[in-house]
Amino acid sequence: VPYLQCCMMSSSPDLCSTYMRYRPPRRGSNTMGENGGTWGDPHFTTLDGTSYTFNGYGEYTYLAISDNISPPGEFNPLSQNFTFMSQIRTVPLPSNDVTVTKGFAARSNSPESQLVSVIVSRRENPVIRRGNEILQFDDNIDTLFFPEMTIERNLTDRNVLILSWTVGVTIQINFIQITSPTTTLVLNVAASVAGIYRGRTYGLLGTYDGQASNDLRAQNGQIINADSSLEQIHRQFGVTWSIDPITSLFHYETDQSAIFFHEKNQLFTPSFIEPSNSQAEDASIRHACNIDPSSLPASWNIAQRTCYYDISVTKDESFGQTSLNAGNEMLSIKADQRNPPLFDITLPVYKEAKKGDKIQLKIVASSEYPSSVIQLSAIHLPRDAKFNVQTGMFEWTAIEGTEHVRIRAFDMTYNLTATHEIVFEVGRTNYSPTQFEVKILLFFTAFLFAFLSK
Repeated sequence: VPYLQCCMMSSSPDLCSTYMRYRPPRRGSNTMGENGGTWGDPHFTTLDGTSYTFNGYGEYTYLAISDNISPPGEFNPLSQNFTFMSQIRTVPLPSNDVTVTKGFAARSNSPESQLVSVIVSRRENPVIRRGNEILQFDDNIDTLFFPEMTIERNLTDRNVLILSWTVGVTIQINFIQITSPTTTLVLNVAASVAGIYRGRTYGLLGTYDGQASNDLRAQNGQIINADSSLEQIHRQFGVTWSIDPITSLFHYETDQSAIFFHEKNQLFTPSFIEPSNSQAEDASIRHACNIDPSSLPASWNIAQRTCYYDISVTKDESFGQTSLNAGNEMLSIKADQRNPPLFDITLPVYKEAKKGDKIQLKIVASSEYPSSVIQLSAIHLPRDAKFNVQTGMFEWTAIEGTEHVRIRAFDMTYNLTATHEIVFEVGRTNYSPTQFEVKILLFFTAFLFAFLSK
């Protein structure tokens, strides 16, 4: 709405320039890609679709994306460079051997990027931070804009946050309240990454390369079979992703520290025994989880399995049904999703220039699907600029002020759209007199000197 009011419905170029300066554009829909996530009594689905349960207590590498297009199998945060790094914090429920997610923290490698975290405080309040600043939404504002990302509050469900980084990563966080064994707030975290990051991910969301067989890769590079027992997955995969305290991205309350959570990861042992229920409890849980009374557990989908497990261990039906909904949403996304066109990742989102500069940019987009046909179009161009939809060539003689270009890439085969925007900040050219002006100046200087010498 602000963009429409300031730039599309206003005749004032100054008003639009002010908007573009303080509310810079997002890269668009390039953040869509493969999805993974964690929910409930931490149930994980990797980016390639492998599901597992890990009841760790500590802080763990959730999703890391290497700068290297062919990174090594072993993960080393101290010697490697990363495009994106994120971590989660899990803690046990009171009087229980199961854990839940209580915090998320991340940072991209964009030049102006700052640490961003979403945690549940000791007082059971959600706290959002960027750098050292605590962020809050005003009643009439649902999106916060920053140079490297946006943080958006869902319009229909204020308990849902969407964090979108321009590097091509989107994180959705749902705040869920459970009531058993005590009332507490937990996080469901889902991730979506651009297709260009295939083969470059580490962490609890697995190795994203289209092969589910190698998803559970430990920090040392060892691959664990997804059919392994709860205890094997816990000891050989999950706990290996405990973060080195000096690499923590989290902010800590009094009496907390990265070392505290690192030690908890080493000391905590959850129950590895599948929960058992009476016949009456089994029937009630099956009903709550939409499970056929006569079906065998082997036939249940991931949403039904996690729902049944969570109600069994927490006795909280609403918590289990939240897991059911989260699991069903993940299944739906996996079944329906295709990636939109992807613009060249090297394209800028902000560019400085001088008045009169001749600007030429090749703006192209591609698709990972061989049958896709990509159509480019200009949604907005600076005054007197030209864009060739066939070649993708943008040409413009810079005019003083703030301007922007917005290009749309439309996948005609799969009806998918992506947009890319670039803001131009054009300053004055340093004044340089012409040869004629120099001659005139010298003539009058000589004349004045001769006149004063008389």
